[in-house]
Amino acid sequence: MGTAEHTYSKTDWPEAEIPLGLRALYERRRKDEWQATVDRLNALRQSFAEQRRHIIAPELRDRIKNVARSGLRDDPRGPGLRYRSFVEARNADLDLNALKRLHKRAYSDVGALVKSPEAFHRHETVVGSVTDIFKQPPIVYVAPDPDKEKLFLPPFGGCWDRLDQNQATGDGAIVENSSYLDCAGRFGSKLIARNSDASDVDLLCAYRENGYLVPFKTLRTGILQVKADLSALICRHHISTYDEFGWSDFHATTRGRLVLAVFWNWEDVEPANEVSDQWFASGLDCSGDGESFPGTSIQAVPGERRIINLFTEMAFPAGRELWIYVGVADRIWALLNDVSIDISIDSAWQLNSLAVRSL
Repeated sequence: MGTAEHTYSKTDWPEAEIPLGLRALYERRRKDEWQATVDRLNALRQSFAEQRRHIIAPELRDRIKNVARSGLRDDPRGPGLRYRSFVEARNADLDLNALKRLHKRAYSDVGALVKSPEAFHRHETVVGSVTDIFKQPPIVYVAPDPDKEKLFLPPFGGCWDRLDQNQATGDGAIVENSSYLDCAGRFGSKLIARNSDASDVDLLCAYRENGYLVPFKTLRTGILQVKADLSALICRHHISTYDEFGWSDFHATTRGRLVLAVFWNWEDVEPANEVSDQWFASGLDCSGDGESFPGTSIQAVPGERRIINLFTEMAFPAGRELWIYVGVADRIWALLNDVSIDISIDSAWQLNSLAVRSL
């Protein structure tokens, strides 16, 4: 396959590595933001747990759980754990309506913090809907118009494992947080978290983002359009749960985003503009008593092609030297109340090409 005059590869960029200054400053800032979010989540978790203890004392909670479980062992053909738990709670004059209102408010507060809609922006998906899987257009090379766009093909200039963070409380653990980034066009993450004996209220959260950085000089004044052509290698999301108590509950989410960031210069810790396709991998979002769960969801079949258009939300002057970053950000989180969980993302993609245009 030939390349156009304005196609860049790794050899065109002598400084393929991300400058340490930019990397360190950006990671420090993002870790501060992550820690601020974690602190707010922990504050909500602790407040939730404290209010629950006012409604149901730990001693009463343990007694109800033990009685319900022992009765289940005595007669496995009889009523289930949930029914037995409710019977014991009623016999103890527990205010279940107050407990339900508390749980609903707590999950709403945590969801608003973790899934804030203002953080993401919806953009056009050209290829990638379910109906496109069996009628995808062939990958045909078309030379870019040098007056309109520049095309980048792998291997790309700067590969950047941009950020990874973990948070787990109680007996929860982030079992794996690894990167598929290979600096030759592949990127993505493998995240696995488990809690096999959730305490009163537990939190799990894992995040990783990685991608590629390419140089671009604006051709005219205007916003930028970045077209990313990707093929799925694996994209599997999983959530399975187990009700430990009988009337427990949980809320868990997996999500994958395609991120576009534009940097003015290497010294800028903050991107001049950053947008993302929130539903690049829609993921799983579930809640309930832990007795039902979505299991494994194939978000994209191996070989499935997706072309995503991302547009900046600000214009850039003509002749400005910029650095364009495109990456995949995967995240899992779960708030557990006496519910065991196995939650994971296994997502790897091949970036076939990037086309950058000044509009």
